[in-house]
Order: sequence, then structure tokens, then C-alpha cells
Amino acid sequence: MQYFVGTYGRTDHSWLEEHPELKRHFEEDPQDWLAVFPYEVALRDVELIKAVVEPKTLGEVRRSPLAVPLVKAVYNDRAAVDGEPAFDDLGDDVPFDWYDDLGLFWRPDPRLRTAHLAPAGLLAEFGRQDCAYGMDYERAAWLPLDDRDAIEAALREMGHEIVYDDTILNRYLA
Repeated sequence: MQYFVGTYGRTDHSWLEEHPELKRHFEEDPQDWLAVFPYEVALRDVELIKAVVEPKTLGEVRRSPLAVPLVKAVYNDRAAVDGEPAFDDLGDDVPFDWYDDLGLFWRPDPRLRTAHLAPAGLLAEFGRQDCAYGMDYERAAWLPLDDRDAIEAALREMGHEIVYDDTILNRYLA
């Protein structure tokens, strides 16, 4: 099996200058850690993220089979709770801004992907307990960067291939 491996988290926040809508989400530097999960999962996640963040109108969302179920569910939930129009009642020309319309909680999280999909033996040997907390925060074991060489060696010993792909990490963070 192929495993995606990459450094997740950034101490340099210059990338936020390109994405000012995300500044309010990041108050401190995120911790750097190692993302390790199946490459096929990473590819599917990146396709979903791309399908949701690129459309600028609901018409463009409707042309994306990956984006429609997620966006439709959020709009329809708001319609049921807040009385806003349902997804199907809105025209194709209605502007769509993924951050304002969906927030961040829909996005696949490499931290959770690692905790749930990295080989159990790897997490048992190298995993560290997550001590963070917050509303809607899911605690999860994480893999330290300091153990990267040993973690990669262990993956290879298990018969797995390692795939490095910075574009995937950038898409998770974009």
C-alpha cells in the first residue's frame, strides 16, 4: 500500500497573506507534526477540497458531483433550522464563497486522517497523546517530526511505499 507522508502544520504564516479569509481562524502557529495516511485517501480529499473551494457560484457547485452533496446538505440544514432558502430553491447565479457559506469543519483533517488511518503499530510505537482541547475539537494521537526517519523505516519494513507530495499538503492548507 502507498502511504502519503508529509510535514503538517506551519510555523511560517506568510501564506496567510494570500488567504486573508483564513487569518481569523489561526490565532497561533499550529504545531508541526507528521501526516501519515493512505495516499489514495489523500488524493480523494484533495479532489473534494478542490471541488468545493473553486466554484464561485451555486451553478458551478452544481456542475461538481463531489461538491453538490456537501454544499446541498449544509444549505438544506440551514433551511431547516434558520428558514433560509433550500439549495434547490436558489438560482445558479447565486454567489458561493466556501469559507463564508461552509466554514472550515467540512474539510478533511490530516491530523485526524493520521490518527485514524496510519498503521496501528506505528501509532502504538511513535504516537503521542494530544493534549489540546476546544469546542468541537477531536483529540487524536499524532506522530512527531523528530521520529520521521524511524517512522518511514517502520513503514518500509511493513512493506509500504512512501509517497511525498507537497501539493497535497498545500491543498489541505489552502
